[in-house]
Amino acid sequence: MPSGNSADVIAAMAPLSAIADRRNLSYRILSGAILGPVTLWLAYVGGIPFQVALAAVAAVSLGEWLKMTTDKRWPWALPAPFIVLLIYHEAGIAAAIATLAVLAVMLAVLIGRRSGGLPAPGSFGVIAFGLPYVGLPLLALAWLRDGAASDWKLVFFVLVVIWGTDVGAYFVGRLLGGPRLAPSVSPNKTWSGAIGGGVVAALVALIWGQVFSVVAGSVQLVAVAVMLSFVGQCGDLFESAVKRRYGVKDSGDLIPGHGGMLDRIDALLAAAPVFAILHAFGLNLGLSP
Repeated sequence: MPSGNSADVIAAMAPLSAIADRRNLSYRILSGAILGPVTLWLAYVGGIPFQVALAAVAAVSLGEWLKMTTDKRWPWALPAPFIVLLIYHEAGIAAAIATLAVLAVMLAVLIGRRSGGLPAPGSFGVIAFGLPYVGLPLLALAWLRDGAASDWKLVFFVLVVIWGTDVGAYFVGRLLGGPRLAPSVSPNKTWSGAIGGGVVAALVALIWGQVFSVVAGSVQLVAVAVMLSFVGQCGDLFESAVKRRYGVKDSGDLIPGHGGMLDRIDALLAAAPVFAILHAFGLNLGLSP
């Protein structure tokens, strides 16, 4: 095709791309407006409703991980997060983590056998990693909400910091553009967006400190928020790298405007365990009783 015609085609497609971007943004806003309040309500209620919701999210995410890494669906593997939740509820978090490790190995072995034999060591590790990848954040959030010295504000704080990071990175990155953050992994992410996400996370922490009168620990609160923002963005890049490695655009098509469940919670999957560890070592910052 002559180059002039190519230029005409590209020019003609530009408005269509802009329309698609606006439609995608509308989907993002609508789905966020629906899912956000539901998530916060469940976190506020806590207990069994919140834990079952976490297990359901983990099950969907596990299914997406296995589909990406094996190119097959394994519906019989999806009850695994609910088993981990049951062990957590009956025997505590240490027993649940041990169960998580055992089930992860068992799933990798069973998937390998049903695929015609044990997978290569690298593939075995990738398959086995799926359950801890989605299961540890499940346990972290359940423990932050209902464990000893825990409270709904702990879960709220992680959620609003990660959501603020996502919003800040998206809009600042689109507004300012600039050098790509990791072009070989996620071409659309920019350094300006990453910094914008961290700034919004810091602002969220400052507002949080004012609302809940966390004055003495406000500096630490901001520092933790920025750290969680950084960890969350690393989690986002990790999932992008996995998708690129296996040649998929989205982990699934469950949520309009967001792709799959993993596409929506990839940052939270990284940030929640880190915050739970900080809390386990005594970090309070006025977020819990």
